[in-house]
Amino acid sequence: MADETEEVEESSGPSFNAEMLKSYLIFAKHAIRAHRAVIGVVVFLGLVLTGLVVKFIPRTYSCTTVLMTVENAVLDGNGGGRPLVGAEGLMMRRENLEQLVKKTDLVHKYQPRRPPLLRTKDRIMAALFGPLDDKTLLAILVPTLENRLAVGAKGDTLEIKVDWNDAATTAELAKAAQDGFLELRHRAEISAFQEKMGILDSHSAKLREEIDALAQQMRASLEAKAADLTKTTGKSGAPTLRSVASFGGSPRPATPSADGVLPELREKLLAAKAKLAAAEGERSSRISQERAKLDELKLHLTPNHPQVITQAERLNAAQDVSSDLALLRSEVSDMEVQVKQRDAMAKTGPLGPSRGGSLGGATVGPTTEMLPADLVRLLESSEIDPALSAQMSGAVVRYASLRDEVRGAKLALDTAQAAFNHRYQVVIPVEEPSKPIKPALPVLAIAGIVLSLLIGFAIPVLLELKRGVLVERWQVEHFQLPVLADLRLPERTDK
Repeated sequence: MADETEEVEESSGPSFNAEMLKSYLIFAKHAIRAHRAVIGVVVFLGLVLTGLVVKFIPRTYSCTTVLMTVENAVLDGNGGGRPLVGAEGLMMRRENLEQLVKKTDLVHKYQPRRPPLLRTKDRIMAALFGPLDDKTLLAILVPTLENRLAVGAKGDTLEIKVDWNDAATTAELAKAAQDGFLELRHRAEISAFQEKMGILDSHSAKLREEIDALAQQMRASLEAKAADLTKTTGKSGAPTLRSVASFGGSPRPATPSADGVLPELREKLLAAKAKLAAAEGERSSRISQERAKLDELKLHLTPNHPQVITQAERLNAAQDVSSDLALLRSEVSDMEVQVKQRDAMAKTGPLGPSRGGSLGGATVGPTTEMLPADLVRLLESSEIDPALSAQMSGAVVRYASLRDEVRGAKLALDTAQAAFNHRYQVVIPVEEPSKPIKPALPVLAIAGIVLSLLIGFAIPVLLELKRGVLVERWQVEHFQLPVLADLRLPERTDK
């Protein structure tokens, strides 16, 4: 008898669960019908709130720029063959981050460009605790920028990525970071040339001061001898100071200190060398690319494979010197010969070829000015102490040599600066982002709509449960209430 009861209970279990579920659904259906207005209000408010959230929620925009380095014979030969080594460390230094904030004027643009919700929060905090000064805001923005700036170097490419709350600031920071990196590399790669120029200028300045001091001593010596001669000869035959400069004999006819065409020819030579350096750099880069492709094909294919043979022919074609490049090399060589010839002619000026110095020529810098013209008469005067004259002659020769070195260093510096313009190429330029990367607004809108509907349908059910009125059979069974009678009513038909 007990076994039969257990079998009946087990057989009636699934039907009981189905009936309970059906009762729940019927109860929810009746509750929803009874509170349609509440559902409409709740869903409407949920949709409005979803729209406000989608519109005013803070967004994050991202901007990425990529730079690629190109092989350059001028700069690579000066120890700059790996320009991207340490790029991340250089750009993420606190000093560099502060420069980025100041360059973009982020301290003054930060508050006006904040999202509305965050700007409202900032106003509340400012009203409670006072506004932030520029120094404090700078201290806040630097670590924020450090967390939102990403720099990565891989091979010959450098990727700079910036994430920020508004699109305009994101693009400005990415552009400033890119320009800052180029400035850092420009200082690093051109510094050797600039230091050499500085050293030569410093030595030229000291030597020029020495020459001026010697010239002053020579003039004082001539004036003293002229004064002694005036006292001994008397008024009738006394020479005037105006004739002092001619003690050593009549001066030679003055020759031009420099060829007027020489400065223009030097400028043409500089431009031609810069153009030649750029062409040589492009040729070297093309040869390296073709050789890399050939090496990669040889790893996977046999040497007699058509693709390998074709790539080898391309490499040979890239290694051939084009007619334009050969012509440019010839022009540079011819101009160098002309400059040397004219420079040698300029050095045979007032001091003569035996002196080995050049007093004329184009001005190279503030410390390589032309020497005074009366130095020629001073050196040729027989009244000057031979030791002083020899000392002056040696100083003039050294000064002329330094001038030549300064010209060469300036030419190398200008060539390196011209080559730097072709050192880096922008693969992905900086563009202002049009869409945020987060949050995902479509997903957020769909989630808001679904949540509004769920809350709208759940509230009527909760209201019916809160009433405490038993209207369904399952409620009696659920609370296990004693039943006095079981009245079966006919099923209600909804019209």
